[in-house]
Amino acid sequence: MIMPLPGEDEGFSTGGQIDAMVMAMIDTAYDKNMGVRTIIATSLVNIGKKKPGLVLHSCHNYLRKHSKLQRDHRVVILQTMERILKETLDRVPLPLIPDLVKLASDELTATKDTIEKLAMLWKDKATKNLGEVQPEWQTAASGVLVALGHKYCNEVMEELVRKFQPGTLPHFFVVQTMANLATANSFGFVPFLTATLGTLLPMLGMAKQDNMKWVCVHALARFSESIEDYVANIENAPDSTINKATYSTQIFTAFDHIFNAWQQSKEAKLRLMVVEALGHMSKIILQERLEEQVPKLIPTILNMYKKHPEPFFITQGLCMILESAVANGSTMLEAQLETILNTLHAQVCVPPDFNHPLTMKNHNEVLRCFAVVARSFSDRVVAYLLQKLEGNERIRIGTLGVFKQLINSNGPHMDNKKSLVLSGLRIILADQSNKVKKIFAQVVIAMAHHGYLELEGGNLMIEFVVKQCALQPNDVVQTSKKEKVDPDPVNSAALRAMCDNVIHLITTTVVDMESVLWPFLLEFIVQPQYTDAMGTLCQSLAFIGAKKRDEETDDYKLLYEELSSLPKPNILVARLMVMAGRPDNGRKRGIHVLKLMLAMSPNIHDAVVDMWDAVIPKLIQYIEENLDDEDKWSQKSWEDLLLKLLSKTLDVVEEEEWHCDIGAALGDHIPLYQEMPEEKNFLYKCLGVVMRKVKNTQFVQKHLDIMFSSVRHNNHLEREGCAYGLGFCASSHLDIALAKLESVTKMDMARKSTGFFGLVKDKTEADVERIKSTVMLCYGYLTLFAPSDIIASRVEANILRNINPHFAHVKDTAVKQNLIRAVDLIGKALHPDHLKRNYSFSKKTELLNHMLSYMKTESTKELHNETRSLAMQSCATLVKLEPHLNDADTFDLIKVSVECMFKLPVGLLVPGKGKEEVKEEQVRQNESLVKTSFSSLHDLLSEILRKDLTPQGFLNVFKHLEPWMVSVQDHERQRSVTATLILLKFYLNNVTDMSAGSGSFTNMGTLIGRLVPRCSDPDLTVRENTVQAIQIILRIDLLYQGKTASFQDPVIEALTVIRERAAQTDPNVLYSLVNDLSKALAKKIPSEQLKPFIYMLIEGLLDVQSHCSSGACVVLNTMLKTRGTELVVDVDEMIGAIHFKLINISYQQTRTGTLRAVRTLASNHLSNVVDTLLKYPLPYDAHIQDCWKSLASDPVILKHLFDSFMDTLTRNVHYEEKIDHKTKKTISKTANVSPLTIVHALIEILAVEETEASLRDQFHRIFATLLIYVGSCVGVRPPNPPESVTKDGASGKDKKAMTKAYAAIKPSVVAVNALKALILRGQGSELIQFLESEGVWDMLQDTDKYQDGVSILAQGMAKHMTGYISKIVSCLIPTLASLYEPQRVVTAAFLAELVNQKCAGDMQLVEDIMNNLLGRMVDSCHVVRMLCIRGMGNVASLGPQQTQKYCTTVLSAMMAGMDDKEDTDDQILLESMTGLSRILVKIDESNIRPILVNIALRIRPCFEKDRATVRAVSFTLFGNLSRFGDGPSKPPFLEQIHTNFVSLLLHLNDEDEDVKKACKFTLREVGPLIGSESLNKMFQKHLLDEGSLNYGEFMFNLSKVIISDFLQKVNFYVMANVGFFKSSWPDIRGNAAMFVGFLLGNLPEASHTLITKEHVCGALILLLKDPDAAVRIKASEAMSLLPEY
Repeated sequence: MIMPLPGEDEGFSTGGQIDAMVMAMIDTAYDKNMGVRTIIATSLVNIGKKKPGLVLHSCHNYLRKHSKLQRDHRVVILQTMERILKETLDRVPLPLIPDLVKLASDELTATKDTIEKLAMLWKDKATKNLGEVQPEWQTAASGVLVALGHKYCNEVMEELVRKFQPGTLPHFFVVQTMANLATANSFGFVPFLTATLGTLLPMLGMAKQDNMKWVCVHALARFSESIEDYVANIENAPDSTINKATYSTQIFTAFDHIFNAWQQSKEAKLRLMVVEALGHMSKIILQERLEEQVPKLIPTILNMYKKHPEPFFITQGLCMILESAVANGSTMLEAQLETILNTLHAQVCVPPDFNHPLTMKNHNEVLRCFAVVARSFSDRVVAYLLQKLEGNERIRIGTLGVFKQLINSNGPHMDNKKSLVLSGLRIILADQSNKVKKIFAQVVIAMAHHGYLELEGGNLMIEFVVKQCALQPNDVVQTSKKEKVDPDPVNSAALRAMCDNVIHLITTTVVDMESVLWPFLLEFIVQPQYTDAMGTLCQSLAFIGAKKRDEETDDYKLLYEELSSLPKPNILVARLMVMAGRPDNGRKRGIHVLKLMLAMSPNIHDAVVDMWDAVIPKLIQYIEENLDDEDKWSQKSWEDLLLKLLSKTLDVVEEEEWHCDIGAALGDHIPLYQEMPEEKNFLYKCLGVVMRKVKNTQFVQKHLDIMFSSVRHNNHLEREGCAYGLGFCASSHLDIALAKLESVTKMDMARKSTGFFGLVKDKTEADVERIKSTVMLCYGYLTLFAPSDIIASRVEANILRNINPHFAHVKDTAVKQNLIRAVDLIGKALHPDHLKRNYSFSKKTELLNHMLSYMKTESTKELHNETRSLAMQSCATLVKLEPHLNDADTFDLIKVSVECMFKLPVGLLVPGKGKEEVKEEQVRQNESLVKTSFSSLHDLLSEILRKDLTPQGFLNVFKHLEPWMVSVQDHERQRSVTATLILLKFYLNNVTDMSAGSGSFTNMGTLIGRLVPRCSDPDLTVRENTVQAIQIILRIDLLYQGKTASFQDPVIEALTVIRERAAQTDPNVLYSLVNDLSKALAKKIPSEQLKPFIYMLIEGLLDVQSHCSSGACVVLNTMLKTRGTELVVDVDEMIGAIHFKLINISYQQTRTGTLRAVRTLASNHLSNVVDTLLKYPLPYDAHIQDCWKSLASDPVILKHLFDSFMDTLTRNVHYEEKIDHKTKKTISKTANVSPLTIVHALIEILAVEETEASLRDQFHRIFATLLIYVGSCVGVRPPNPPESVTKDGASGKDKKAMTKAYAAIKPSVVAVNALKALILRGQGSELIQFLESEGVWDMLQDTDKYQDGVSILAQGMAKHMTGYISKIVSCLIPTLASLYEPQRVVTAAFLAELVNQKCAGDMQLVEDIMNNLLGRMVDSCHVVRMLCIRGMGNVASLGPQQTQKYCTTVLSAMMAGMDDKEDTDDQILLESMTGLSRILVKIDESNIRPILVNIALRIRPCFEKDRATVRAVSFTLFGNLSRFGDGPSKPPFLEQIHTNFVSLLLHLNDEDEDVKKACKFTLREVGPLIGSESLNKMFQKHLLDEGSLNYGEFMFNLSKVIISDFLQKVNFYVMANVGFFKSSWPDIRGNAAMFVGFLLGNLPEASHTLITKEHVCGALILLLKDPDAAVRIKASEAMSLLPEY
């Protein structure tokens, strides 16, 4: 028996329907759908916000009455109650509070097995803490109590105290709730704490199960936190007398118990909770008591680290205890300090795992522990940490992390430890581990910010960071063999970048560090191990130096005598100059080096200050503007600028000794660059500049010896630097330099040389070759830089005598290349411009032969070195010298040089299999090598041509290029044409003697004839260069005609435009280009050159490149057309070649010229040609298609073709039907071949642009014919091959292939393509775009949609091609009586749409169409009847007058259509309603009055039809009927509006978009009639067709207006909505539920009596069990609006 519940008589129930609805929602709150559960809970909360007493009381009663309710259901209800209480706690009726507290309390301890369940869950090893395993039920009940406790803490605590009696172990969740309440409301809870602790503490010993122990400890931790919070905010507390001491005794009692009794528990979670609680409790108990516990407490907690894999919670508790222990400077931890430090240190040395946040938290907490301990024991902590620095890598990293923490904490306790820390950390300086270095660099920057580095030993820390700045990126991380390989090592590059930043930050952000860094960092500048840190060092020094120089500080000027460790000025100049020589190296160090030189100039020499201040900023600007741009940067130009700076520096300091000091420093620095060939190269050049300036011969000899003894002969950069240096030296000391080279030749190039102590050591052949390579290069630069007045006499006597023996049998590539370079340099030195006089070089031919032999030995399959490029450069240099070469030598030189380059393949010309991955740098180097090599070839050919600048001389060179011009390889043609163009330009710019041409440029015809095909080459570069070459040939010819170089021939100059067009890829542009070129050539080719020109063009027709043969064809046709009278042309032979060319020429441009012969033939024998072409099999091949197109370009031929084709298509049957004799139904349709061949030909003809003019007169006839043919081809099978194609003579394979080809033909596709081609050619591009956007082409091939496609086609024709409409209709009307149904359908569809389009304004044409459509209303085909009704309805488009004229006929047709018995799929019904909708807008009220209500009644069932289109049209029709609702028919029609009003509003949110729009339209139409101005305004404002409607918001606002203006009809509307609760559409059911909610929710309370509340609310309650979740959601939302019912 259920006892009366407390509070049932308190009046919390309303007595209305809301009581039942709330109870229904509570009953269904645990819906199977999660979304529904959420909304129901929200609805209850929303009702609860307005009527908290009702909902909370209902929940209370429901839970009381349903004691066996499913657990999850109870949870949902309790959670809902908690949400309501949090929102409305201040408004909950006071009498209900005790009931709620009691309910929640009972729910909290309802089950007997809770403890057992918790105990089982406790053992789940997968859980982390108990908070994750609490049952939802008790947690929800606890939440209710805590929510109540925010205000009614006394009541809650009183209830909890009842379950918290002395001597009886409390329920788990009672204690848990108290703990949560303590956190939630410390001011309310703390006053109860004394009594609570008084009850709890004696029972601690009774707790036997670990879960109870855990919750007790958890509660004690929260209680302690609550005390802390209370005391911290004591100014706002209700009792200001409470402090920590108030509870310290009780808390200590608990502290003592849980520590001594439970800390040793086997359960890990409990132990962790104990540690956390002890931490919080340690802050409450007296310090004396804590000091008593420390000897046991600390070891116990530290020992826990061994038992727990996750130490964070231990560390967190420990840190709180340590903070309490060191408070007020206490030293109670002294006895435990060693143990604490050891344990914490072991923790801090464990690397944190960034994927596990707890490990990061633990690491930070451990560091905090060290900082806490150091407050009282800084001496011992620092000493301990310094001792640990001698451990392994992991220990060192951890220890350094602690040091960083202590330094950054910067407390007063660390101030006197700076020197100790600094000296103790020195042990890390030698550490090899990158990970240690990284953390130590962080420690260094921390020390820099806190004044450590200014002390003695700080410079060692700076040196450490600088050392890391010089790390090589590929350094291997050093690890001990015993240590495991680090899975995440610190990358050397990353460490280096970090240390770069450290130096930069220290320099720019820590002002006090300037005294440490300046000038200390200068000591590292010259030390080789810091070369890679040069950029960073110079950046820092330049910043400080510039600042000090600007501020003129006392310590700016360096006292080198006092600071003996600093490098002297000469050493700095030597070092920095070389470092600046390669500004891109060393991480772009150049700009920083120059800035340092600028900042240091007063410390270098007073004489250089002004000059450096003027020059160096310009050099810095040069680097900034050019270094990062490969196209702008020139290393040679940069070196020239720097060497000029060095030379000027030596000039302004006129001290021989200073010069020698600079040179000596450079010599001394050579070992610094042992592995840096680029820097070493520049050092040698600098040393050469110094030797050039120095007059001391002993100094020069010594440093030449140093250069040769230090150069690595196997490195080209070092060889080149040495050669430059010796060359610079030779400009002042030629004899010394020659003597040195002769000495090296004799001593070092011998296979044996005497070593130390007289021992003989052998040199290998390779060593000798390398030395030889250096010596040869040195001879070259010596010759070039030596004084020009004496070098000529020395070349043959001294230099060549030493070089000549080495030319033969050279195996080493380096030796060969340097011999070639030497020859080139010697040739440049002997040039008259250099010598300032003429000189005949007798050894010229001999040296050329050596160069040729070197080129011949080079591979033509790959380009892997610059040997051939260097050889051609040398040959070009030698060709310039006297005496001239003979013809044989010239021929060999050209042949060898051209072949060695043109034969090379395109692409990456490097050795290898091509499968290996090629680096970007390798590609760039190869491209540069290729470019340089071809440039060398062009220079050589130009120099050869210069020696014989005549037409024959040019032809002598061109005949070597010509064979490559017709190569199948693009790159070979490109190379040949490019070389030809360069030579022609050279010829034009340099020719002066015109006597060799005899008035014209002989061989001009042959040259241009060979070049013409290249004007249309596929390669754009070839094409453009060829046109330019032809233009230059014509300009050269003008010179031979006696014209001046400035004379401009308009025809020739026009070729410039043609050349620009040659760069385009458009075939039409290319054709135009060649055509224009041919016209120009027709005017400019002399008669004597015409035959060879034509001959070369005919050869060009067979060019392997189709574009080129096409170009030749165009030029040939033009030449024959304009100058054919000068030639004898055999017509028969040309006609005979047509067929062969058509088969072998595939490119359109070429074929067009060839197909002109076909058109010529057809103009005389049209019938025969047409008949022959029509006999070719379908589908036509490309040759036949092109023939048709060629014929179509002639207007006379075209007209004959159109007439013939239309007659044939009209007469012939389009398809053959196969009919079932029993059912008389068509089984299949097969296309006839004859009409199909004509349509194929028509497609090709219409593709020709020239047909447009002839088409204008024939368009209507062809359009009508093709439109009928389209209808005939829908659903038609492919044709059978004609007998002529599959004749007996054909092989079986050919017959099979032909049958397959015919089977692939789709007649409907062919027909549609023909129609598309016709419209396009009839200038209907806009129509085509319209039809494509509507998808008409696909519709015309679909048996179900083709009539719709025809309608859209008619619409487009009426809009875009109006002029043809009348004639097309005349051609189509007879087809309405066709025997073939598809043809009647096509015609009816086209004509019906034309009525809609007003027949382009021709009303007589409309009348003709209407009469013909009326005649087909009894057609046997229902599709035709439907289309005729559509045509009738389209009368509405004609305007009011015409509509009124036909209205009687049309209305009769529409009403008949609505009653069509054969209309099973509602097509005719739909068309009838659509037509009616349109007609109603235009006719008078008198015409519709008799049938108005009848129509409204007949369309009402259509509102709920399954087919969305029918619904949309019926709603639209009802809207159109409203036009007649304001006259005599208003009363009956207004009744229809109210009857259909709810349906319209519900379908306003229909699933179909068209239905939504129809409802919007209708509501806008009926708005003015309904009798409410407010309602009408809403409809007109919000119900826009394309507007976005927020349906819920709209209906909510609408319901208010309905209530205001139609209060008496609200119940009628509500009941209508209830009727829709059973709709088949979930959306409509949901809409109806929401509408009801809005109407009832907004209805004034005084009007509630108008509503049948019981029925409506009962129906809503039933919807809570609707099968659709969305409906259930809407129902619950609706109920949430009805709190007053």
